[in-house]
Amino acid sequence: MTTVKVTLNRLLFAMIGRAELVDLWWDSPNKAFDGKTPNEVYFSGEEGRQKVINYIHFNANAGGGS
Repeated sequence: MTTVKVTLNRLLFAMIGRAELVDLWWDSPNKAFDGKTPNEVYFSGEEGRQKVINYIHFNANAGGGS
């Protein structure tokens, strides 16, 4: 797993609270990604990777995270 994805998982864990749910998040269809899973978008190329990174950072910081 890349260093970036490890950092993203830490942010997700802080928001979700359980490692199993973090894993599930990556493989679940997401409305923000037009029904694709975050993994599909993340591994689709640099643009997709940045979209997932921005989504997580927004929700962790401005979206009500701590």
